[in-house]
Amino acid sequence: MIIPVLPELNSRAQWIAFCRRETPYCFVATPECLVDMQTSYLQLTLLSDIPDGKQPVKYSLGSRLSVEPVWQLIKGCQWNLATIIEGLEALDFRSNVRDNSLLGVHTDLTVRKFFAKERPLIAPSSIGLLQPLHEAPPIWSARPLMALLANGQYQDLQGRAGSPAPPVAQLLLQMMEQPQSWLGHEHRGRLYLLHERKAVASLLMELKPPKPRLAPDSFVDNVAEWIN
Repeated sequence: MIIPVLPELNSRAQWIAFCRRETPYCFVATPECLVDMQTSYLQLTLLSDIPDGKQPVKYSLGSRLSVEPVWQLIKGCQWNLATIIEGLEALDFRSNVRDNSLLGVHTDLTVRKFFAKERPLIAPSSIGLLQPLHEAPPIWSARPLMALLANGQYQDLQGRAGSPAPPVAQLLLQMMEQPQSWLGHEHRGRLYLLHERKAVASLLMELKPPKPRLAPDSFVDNVAEWIN
């Protein structure tokens, strides 16, 4: 899965834009975390200062009944993601935190703290923000190749000799882990992705800014009802 990156979530307008995405699931650069809005729950995975060999801390907060409690919390924290995280980190999870002062905005709001079980996540700071390309670079190193793939600026992705290509998420992960081993080479209108000088995939470039994909109006209207 290609995970987009947002610079921040610090205002009402930014939260609305986040929820208008087809999938409200993004990295945030500051504070560094993964934000996932799942119907009536907000999940935050903290990605800064993770000890070696450890999984990141994850918070899940919301209500089974409605999106209202989590939106009241976001609003009560002045729409500032850093303020929300600071409050969560101050909670004592050895006791019942359901009605803590941070969470007392609604009696149906609950929060859990646990360790993420997913494959170790690569934080945006390890590769920087992958902005869409506006023109081909002088050298197709790993970074512009990742930007091209992450922003979907391509067509007709193929594997070696026309076979099915590896999943884009797999290609990105390999480029992140071994950037020095990847190069791109343009030939007869196609861009070939070379790993250790061997072509593993090819594609047709489409260097236009990607269009944002919006969520269904019903979901946006439901959120807007609580944040207005």
